[in-house]
Amino acid sequence: MEYYTSDDYDDLVKYVRSKLYNLRDVSKEYKLDNMEDNNKHHKHDKLFRKILNDKNEVAKLIKDELEPEEEIRAENLEQYETKYITSRYEERVADVVYKLKDKEVFFLIEHQTKVDTNMMIRILEYTLGILRSRRIAKGKDVKVRVIPIVIYAGVPKWTAKTAFEDMQEEFKHRKGSSSIFRYNLVDIRDVEEAIEIGTALARISVIERVNSTEGIIETIRKFAKVIKDKGERKEFAEEVKYLLSDKLTKEEINKIEDMLIEKEGDDGMLHAQMVIRRDFENVRKKAIEEGMKEGRQKGMKEGRQKGMLDVAKKMLAENFDIDLISKLTGLKKEQFMK
Repeated sequence: MEYYTSDDYDDLVKYVRSKLYNLRDVSKEYKLDNMEDNNKHHKHDKLFRKILNDKNEVAKLIKDELEPEEEIRAENLEQYETKYITSRYEERVADVVYKLKDKEVFFLIEHQTKVDTNMMIRILEYTLGILRSRRIAKGKDVKVRVIPIVIYAGVPKWTAKTAFEDMQEEFKHRKGSSSIFRYNLVDIRDVEEAIEIGTALARISVIERVNSTEGIIETIRKFAKVIKDKGERKEFAEEVKYLLSDKLTKEEINKIEDMLIEKEGDDGMLHAQMVIRRDFENVRKKAIEEGMKEGRQKGMKEGRQKGMLDVAKKMLAENFDIDLISKLTGLKKEQFMK
C-alpha cells in the first residue's frame, strides 16, 4: 500500500495549478496575437538574439550601461545555460546569460518589444534559477552575483517596475533591513544617443521605433555617416535588410544598402560603378523611348547626358566624393553641383 503525505498533496495542487495557468496564458495569447505580428516579432527576436550572441556587442553593452570599475572584455565572457525550472515546475528560458570567467558573476540579458508588468517576477525567477544551479555545481556556500539587464525596443514608454522594492507594501520596522533588488533598463530612443553608444543593439532599437519610410531612411543615413569600419557597415546593411524586408520595397532596401556599403577603395569603385549602371540603365531606356519621337540619335545623345547628370546628383546626395563622381560620370563638377 502506498501512502501520501501532506507534502505530496501540496505538490499535486501546485502541479494542477501550473497546468491551468499555462492553459489560460496560451488561450489569451492565441486570441490577442495574429500570425503577422508573430512573424514580425519572431524576426525581431531572432535578430536581437543574433546580436546578443556576439560577445563584443555584449561587452560594449555592459561597459556603456553598467560602467563597471573593472573593464569587461569579450574574451572574459562565456555563455551560460538559460533553461531553469521554477518552483511551479515550469521551465523558463532566459534570452541570454553570460558568466565572467573564473568569477561567479552573471549578466542576465532580456529583450522586450512589449511592456511586461511581470518582468520583475521573471527576473527574480531567473536569478533564483542561476543561484540554484551554482549551489548544485559549487556547493551551498557559493556566493553568486546576478546582474539583470532588460533591453526594451517597444514604442510605448516602459511603465513596469524595475525594482522589487517598488512592488512591495510599505511597512516601517526597526528590526531587520530591506534589500532592494532591481534590473537595469536599456531603453534607447534617440538617434544621437544611439550614435554615441555605437552598438548594433542601439541602432536597431532606434530603427524599430520609426514608422515612416522616410524616417527610416533618414535615420539610417545618420548612422551611415558615422560608421567607418567597412565590415561593420556591411553587417549593419544585412541586419537592416533582414529586419525591414517586409516593411520596405526592394528599391528602398537597395537605396539603404547604397548608403551603408563603403564607398572608398577598390570595392567602393566597383560599387559606385554598379550604382551608376543600375540607375543609368533605367534613365537611358526611358530617354531612348522619348527620343524615338524626335529622332533616334538625338534622343540617345540627350538621354545619355541627362542620365549621367541624374546619376551624378544622386551620388552627390548620397555623399559620394565629388572627384569620384566627376571621374566616373565624365561630367565637370559645375555641371552637377548647380
